[in-house]
Amino acid sequence: MDKTLEAVFRCFGSDFYNSLNKADKNISEVRIRNEKPVVLYIDNQPFFIDSSGRIFSPDFSLDSIKFTFSEIKNAFCKLCEYSVYKHQNDINNGFITVRGGHRIGICGTGVLSDSEIKSVVDITSMNIRAAREYIGCSEDFFKNVDYENGVLICGVPSSGKTTLLRDISRTLTAEKLFKAAVIDERCEISSSFNGRSNFDLGLCDIYCGYPKDKSVFQAIRTMSPDFIICDELTGNDIESVSQTLNYGVRLIATVHCDSLNNALKNPSITKLIKTKAFRKIIFLDSKSPCRVNDIYDLEDIGLD
Repeated sequence: MDKTLEAVFRCFGSDFYNSLNKADKNISEVRIRNEKPVVLYIDNQPFFIDSSGRIFSPDFSLDSIKFTFSEIKNAFCKLCEYSVYKHQNDINNGFITVRGGHRIGICGTGVLSDSEIKSVVDITSMNIRAAREYIGCSEDFFKNVDYENGVLICGVPSSGKTTLLRDISRTLTAEKLFKAAVIDERCEISSSFNGRSNFDLGLCDIYCGYPKDKSVFQAIRTMSPDFIICDELTGNDIESVSQTLNYGVRLIATVHCDSLNNALKNPSITKLIKTKAFRKIIFLDSKSPCRVNDIYDLEDIGLD
């Protein structure tokens, strides 16, 4: 088991870690809910686990591992390294990212001020998503996609969007020798810690923790990249996306979406498409992470 992922599971107690270690499976997600059976996702299928490391199909067996509210609260404090304030902005957005690039989604009681979430208390659910590096997983992308005029990568959660971006960066810069800037707003692509990336992104320049609207222009002005790579665009990133087009820099980025039909119904995605910063839009296979399933030329779509 990856050492950083091991550290995450140990926050829930050595017994829980030992049970997962005995299971010896490629676990992609672990969902922990107050007084409910822990659910593991292996190959996108849900399973329960008992204290002996036995994995079985969901049937709410009494043998399933469960956590109390107090145990979840204690584990969360450990995951935040007892400095919840340091992670407050991410917490307000429903997650924290820990060493190793592992993202932990959280659910609890939101504290509002002027209709904005200012904090989250009484956390009752966590979703631990294991960050993984697959060197060479972008081979399919480079073989089939004309990437040199911008690509918008679409996929459902756990389809490998971020994992693919890592290897695209590595291949572009270390093998094809392009210059690239990675805008890693949530420090999830690189999993940077103390200035060091935990994943191999090649010979790129990494803007870790920078908001996109600040870092894109700064990267263009100071690092002269051929490509800018970023994760999880929204409709609020229109200005940043437009900057890449205006300065002749190519953009490879991701959004959450499962099909072209739904993309064209999504106002945020259509705004991104209308910037003309992307020539291709691709969709990843939901059952085979990082694998390209569909490719479309946006000029053929004719979106006004």
